Amino acid sequence: MQRTNPSRHPAERTAEVPARTPATRCGLRCVAIIGAALIPWAIGAGTQPATNPAPAFRIDDADPAAASRAMETQLREAERGLIEARLVLRTGRAVEGILVAKQGRMVTIRAAGLDTEYDLADSVEFEELGSVVSAFDDLRTGTPDDDIQGRIQLVRWLRDRGVYFAALDEAVSITADEPYNPDAQELKRWLESQTQLKIATAISKARNPDTDDDESGEPNLRRKIESFPVLTPEEINLIRVYEIDFADPPRLNIPRDTIERLVDQYGSEQVMPQTPEGQRALLRRDPLTVLDLMFRVQARNLYGEVEVLEDPRSMRLWRKQIHGTWFAGSTGSCASANCHGGQEAGRLYLNNKRTNTDATVYTNFYIADQFRLRDGTPLINYQEPAESPLLQMALPREQSRRPHPNVGRGEGRRGSRFYFRDENDLRFRRAVEWIKSMYNPHPEYPIGYEPPLSESATRMDPDDPMPER
Repeated sequence: MQRTNPSRHPAERTAEVPARTPATRCGLRCVAIIGAALIPWAIGAGTQPATNPAPAFRIDDADPAAASRAMETQLREAERGLIEARLVLRTGRAVEGILVAKQGRMVTIRAAGLDTEYDLADSVEFEELGSVVSAFDDLRTGTPDDDIQGRIQLVRWLRDRGVYFAALDEAVSITADEPYNPDAQELKRWLESQTQLKIATAISKARNPDTDDDESGEPNLRRKIESFPVLTPEEINLIRVYEIDFADPPRLNIPRDTIERLVDQYGSEQVMPQTPEGQRALLRRDPLTVLDLMFRVQARNLYGEVEVLEDPRSMRLWRKQIHGTWFAGSTGSCASANCHGGQEAGRLYLNNKRTNTDATVYTNFYIADQFRLRDGTPLINYQEPAESPLLQMALPREQSRRPHPNVGRGEGRRGSRFYFRDENDLRFRRAVEWIKSMYNPHPEYPIGYEPPLSESATRMDPDDPMPER
């Protein structure tokens, strides 16, 4: 029987985006333009030039203070042009973040600091939600000056969207009204350091426009291992969060600021402590207790802030018993260069570089998790693990209920071969054990990764039978 946790609602880890903070939004659907103040080097690669761009920034090396003030003005204008967008994919997963660029049917959305490109043909809904700063202005107008906690929450709301200068202005205003508020002071110090870093980085980029984004510190497109795009550390951490087994938990940490926001945003939920004393005591509780509360109230916007310091049990089994052996751990594995790790791989294209790194281990898992056969069947059957095509196709054809397509040798292919003798093979039973260890019901990870295509996928899928000649 697959692992479940009866203490939590079965749907708690689905990937629906949590309810938005109430705000007045323009709600313009499929608008292709970003505000004229957006500056490519200020908010990330791929942004379209402004219709009426600001004058080119000039560095005055003789007056660093003047250069810093001028750059701050530019960055503030760029912030005012930031627009939030929401995309609903055909899988049902919703993506919400800053609209970086839209060109034709391709859009780039920044979420959790990562820029990811999406094809609108793969979505059922795309909506621009309006200016982040304008939404904040509306929210601030409705928040009384003496509602310090409400104002602090608005600062965090801006911070989470990367709008640091406007957030700093409000934090400074709060500390003027309540000088000894520790939350406001901590936010103010953090925002001061981040805004100064952005100014220094932008000045450096203006002086050296050919500097790569990775070196400048600005957000960059997905990194790669030898040309193969891989999951980011943040995405890897998020998978770990979703796969935590409370019966065998990995080491983890939850920052104090995250717990405070959990109380701020979800304190009215019945399972949360209702007294000020109980809420303060939550700051001293062990991380697993806090995480259990997060799952109970479905605080999905905070999952990514949980720091999981090692593989949860299911991913340890994947790494050691599956990925490190027959899936990608040898020259004869699924991910080998003359099989699904080469340019003749077809639609299932795996990374076979640096196979023991977190990036490759988790990227290959996510590719296998998301892969669907031509008839829509998932490669991994979490309800009936032994029926998974991933395992059945690794059995001898005469024993398999879903045999691997009869791929011939040649043209870079090694031809199909089996890995398990039969379903009693220890390796087969370990693979079933791994699938059973995954969280049930299986979550839809809120990750915007799109696997690359091999060269053969654009010609003929090697999973298809060889044609007659």
